[in-house]
Amino acid sequence: MLDHAARGEVRELAAAVQAMGDEAYREAIGMCVYAAAYVAVDVSGRWPTSADVREIARVVAEGETKYRLDSGEVRDYLGRAALGFDELDQALGGIEAAAAVPVLITASLLLRFCPGGQEWFTYLDEIWNAYLAAENLAERALPAVHIRLRRAQALAIRDDS
Repeated sequence: MLDHAARGEVRELAAAVQAMGDEAYREAIGMCVYAAAYVAVDVSGRWPTSADVREIARVVAEGETKYRLDSGEVRDYLGRAALGFDELDQALGGIEAAAAVPVLITASLLLRFCPGGQEWFTYLDEIWNAYLAAENLAERALPAVHIRLRRAQALAIRDDS
């Protein structure tokens, strides 16, 4: 699905969605929401603020050429659904938008914010691998993860100086 969305193949995307069935599509949408949240956190370098979400939405909406994305819709998807954990239909104002918009926005996020020199699908693989690692991590390990992150950031700052 994301491949069709990334290439702007809206008809092929619709056919793929129809072919996969409701249950598989719901699961795929859940994965899109997670990937969108991951990209927003990755790009922001922290939990995104409202200003971060607005800027990400602006970049995605202004940069898209294959299909038209509304920055408000991107902002609602990121801020309310992906990062705010609201139900998609509530965040996007209806079931129709909730059915189509997540795939298009997630594909655009991956294309716009993929780390330099990397293909979007390689970035997506990294996101899935990180997701699986995080799912298997005990909550008691979170302080260690925070320490590791802060240490890496502090060392990077020292190396840049």
